[in-house]
Amino acid sequence: MESFIRGSCETMCPKSEIEMRTRERMLHFYELKPGSRTEPIERLVVKEFARSAAGVKRPKHWEIRTVKALIRTVEYLLTEILKDDRRPYAFRYEFIFDRLRAVRQEVVMQNLAAEETLDIVEPIVCFLAYSAYHLCESHISEFDPKICTSHLQECLKKVLRCYDDLDEETKSYDLNRRIRMEALYLSFNLGSSEALSRGINLPKEVRKNLNPHITLNIEYLRHNFHRVLQTLQQLSPLEAALAALRLPEIRRQLLLRFSSAFQSKVLTVPLEWIGHVLLYQRPEQPALIEDCQHYNLQVESDDKSTEAPSPKTKDAWWDDDEGDSTASSELSGWSVKFEKVRFDSSKPTVQPRRVEFVDRKLSAVPSISDMLLTGKC
Repeated sequence: MESFIRGSCETMCPKSEIEMRTRERMLHFYELKPGSRTEPIERLVVKEFARSAAGVKRPKHWEIRTVKALIRTVEYLLTEILKDDRRPYAFRYEFIFDRLRAVRQEVVMQNLAAEETLDIVEPIVCFLAYSAYHLCESHISEFDPKICTSHLQECLKKVLRCYDDLDEETKSYDLNRRIRMEALYLSFNLGSSEALSRGINLPKEVRKNLNPHITLNIEYLRHNFHRVLQTLQQLSPLEAALAALRLPEIRRQLLLRFSSAFQSKVLTVPLEWIGHVLLYQRPEQPALIEDCQHYNLQVESDDKSTEAPSPKTKDAWWDDDEGDSTASSELSGWSVKFEKVRFDSSKPTVQPRRVEFVDRKLSAVPSISDMLLTGKC
């Protein structure tokens, strides 16, 4: 039977690693004294991630952090480092990601109980979820979305397994915390039959609080993408941020269907209407033309039209619930000619972008750090 080690280190980094990394000049910007390239602030040095390898000796208990030290490390990273704007967010993310990976490694090495694991891993889930959206437009040299989302999925499943274990052991836990994690899982795995099956089979007291998320997944699998876009805007900030990563695929599917429904060699469809249906809000409207051209759709300028019809007139194509009469100004006078043979379905889905309604939700959050640590918005 495998034996697990129990850590006894009460600092964020064991003394031996601080000395080694100081000697080898492997300290990070956030661990150094201001103006120095070699002298550390020992209390701010955080243990870095190191891969397990054959031939490497098993770590001693004084090299592994206690549960309290791990929680304190997570709190430090998601408050002090996250808020430190001396460097861009991508730079902060890289540091926090590596140090949190070391935290997760020690959770596994100690085989911590479900309750202890949840206290440590849940904030990590929220950080990865926030970063996956916040950095979605970044270049691959700064941020790798596949690595981030892979680790997010792994952490989410670990958290959900912990709650399943607690159910089997009939142990009590904070129901609201579980609902938040289940909601993030459904939002992140939008369109997954596996995630939907789990949501439907959850205990009743959990499932009844996830109706919007379950409905969202059902409508996605039914290809009712317009309903998906409407429901998506009702989610909490972090849930909406995760679900918004699926927007490019949803828009692609709708454009593909439009290319059949509105197929004509003569008629065109106003681009402002398409933008409204596909949820291209004002800051993102120029990207709609780029996306249409990316999929080889023919975008045309209508010289006869100089102004977009007001959404408030009786001839408007939709009712503008938000009352933004200028929302279609960027797209007025433009239209799309849909011909099925012209839609290039072989083109990859465009890269996710940050969207206005999610940014608005996140900007209304009093403290991003508090949201990540507690899950409360």
